[in-house]
Amino acid sequence: MVNRTNIKKLKKPEKVLQFLFRCVLMNQLSRHFIVFGLLLWGWCAPLAGQALAEVSLEVASVEHEVKAAFIHNFTKFIDWPPEAFEEENSPLRIGILGTGPIDNSLMNLNGKKVRERLLEVSRVKNLNEVSQYHIIFVNPSEKRRMQSILSILKGTGILTIGDTAGFAGQCGIINFYLKSGKVRFEINIEASHRENLQISSKLLRLARIVNSQCD
Repeated sequence: MVNRTNIKKLKKPEKVLQFLFRCVLMNQLSRHFIVFGLLLWGWCAPLAGQALAEVSLEVASVEHEVKAAFIHNFTKFIDWPPEAFEEENSPLRIGILGTGPIDNSLMNLNGKKVRERLLEVSRVKNLNEVSQYHIIFVNPSEKRRMQSILSILKGTGILTIGDTAGFAGQCGIINFYLKSGKVRFEINIEASHRENLQISSKLLRLARIVNSQCD
């Protein structure tokens, strides 16, 4: 027999559902009680969907924070030519091209310090005026014109970072990807050499290396 005291202790709808289905499997519920359980499911399903959506949003937010943290740390393991900076303590400037959910996380890097330099983060307004930047993050929103963007940035000495499949293969320097739910990154070494950027072997050991011709 079903212990009604146990039912009273189940405060959350999802717990009640779990209890009902366990009882159905054990043939402990009458037909009427089973019908009640199905009706209860109709009430709980929207709540369950909302909970799943909230979890998905939270997971996505964490993913963007992780990618922004990676970019912050990349600056500690990459050297730009001395002429890339006006002075020894000039800021390291990061530009955001396009729009995407990572933007807020990247903007939060503004003002952080890396090797005696402050990070300055802003949006790229004109691709023909990017000489002040040292890093440009290209959002997936720019996927359709990715090849054109990378062609314009070629030879500018800018570290290009993307989050789109094929970005590194098209001679973007660093690209993010997911593997088993974890954020990973790949590096096109030839593209970095073309821009006169020195990437530490410590960083390269953590990356998946992409080989492609970057003239």
